[in-house]
Amino acid sequence: DFSCFGHQWTVVIYPGGEEDSKEGYVAVYLYNVSAKSIKAYYKIILKHPTDQSQRSYKVGSFDELSRTFGGDQGNDGDSWGGCDFAKRETMLALAHLN
Repeated sequence: DFSCFGHQWTVVIYPGGEEDSKEGYVAVYLYNVSAKSIKAYYKIILKHPTDQSQRSYKVGSFDELSRTFGGDQGNDGDSWGGCDFAKRETMLALAHLN
């Protein structure tokens, strides 16, 4: 959990993915847990812990468009992220390098 621009945020990781995830993938979402909605740009990035030149896994508003995060966690519009963020085995391997 963290605070930014007067809003409370949380990053939720689903290690087993979710219903729409491909088999073996991790899902990651950024939630606005404040009552008020906000328009924002976001990026969730996973980088190699020892070699920053290695491939990063990213999800976010890369198309230069902001996203509207609704308020009150639990509603459909309060989060943005990716159901196929990265392969679970890749994330576990990177975790062991740190």
